Amino acid sequence: MTMNPSQPMASHSIHDTIERVSLNQLTPDLFRHEFQSQNKPVILTDAFNDSVPVNIESLNAHVGEMEVSVRVYGPERLKTPKAEWASYCEMRNMTVNEYCGLLINGTAKRESIYLAMVEMGATPLRRVIGPGIDRIAEKTGLRRQLPNDVNVWVGPGGHVEPLHYDGQDGTLSQFRGTKRVSLFPPSVQKGLYPFEMSHGGLTPNFSQVYIDQPDFERYPLLHSALSERRTVDLAEGETLYMPVGWWHEIEALGNDYICSVNRFWKVDPIWRYSQAPQAAYLYGMSHLFRMKYRLKSLLGR
Repeated sequence: MTMNPSQPMASHSIHDTIERVSLNQLTPDLFRHEFQSQNKPVILTDAFNDSVPVNIESLNAHVGEMEVSVRVYGPERLKTPKAEWASYCEMRNMTVNEYCGLLINGTAKRESIYLAMVEMGATPLRRVIGPGIDRIAEKTGLRRQLPNDVNVWVGPGGHVEPLHYDGQDGTLSQFRGTKRVSLFPPSVQKGLYPFEMSHGGLTPNFSQVYIDQPDFERYPLLHSALSERRTVDLAEGETLYMPVGWWHEIEALGNDYICSVNRFWKVDPIWRYSQAPQAAYLYGMSHLFRMKYRLKSLLGR
């Protein structure tokens, strides 16, 4: 089953309502009081002035030989109802250099192939972007969510990461091109129709709906949720702070390729999970899974 292309596009959106704040104006106490404790998104500037843009030549020079797993969505994925997805995506192994070749020749765009959430660890690229990440931590007081460090995302213009939320605070930093981010507060979760735990394809932190092709007959509560949609265009050098439990859909604008970096942070103070209880459940389940995996590794099973 494919979606009806004649469905109306959603026009409900509060555009560019997310405040922009220079890191030069922040202290940890101020950030905590104005944004973190209130579960309020904010765009941070002046962290990466000397590090952008990150282009293909730079990627190949710093991490070109690195083996990665890329996400293969296929050209028809976002034309199909999410309830019919058997899995989130397929995975394919290649080097960063090989993926950049797919970007250049257009294959990545045609087949919707995305180098997504690749841990940078102690790579040369991490050393390039690291000072900006450290500056964000210093000025906001955000604490790294171990064992995660920073993840790079590279892909073609037009790519969309479907609507979902995360179980920790997160930042998305734009290193090349522009991304449009649609945000929804945790309070409208019911109107975004999360998947049931029993669904085999997508996990409960993903939404069943397409916010730009809404099916109000199937998802009637989506009307009220869309009235809370906040949309922002994140430019090169900017970082979006997304508090725990905030739903977000991210689109790479333009026809060229984009490069972004994300990091997850501790949810401080822990009582903030009460503002996004579904995220607390997600984080607890993922923590139990990691503990189980480590135990199996220790036991050699």
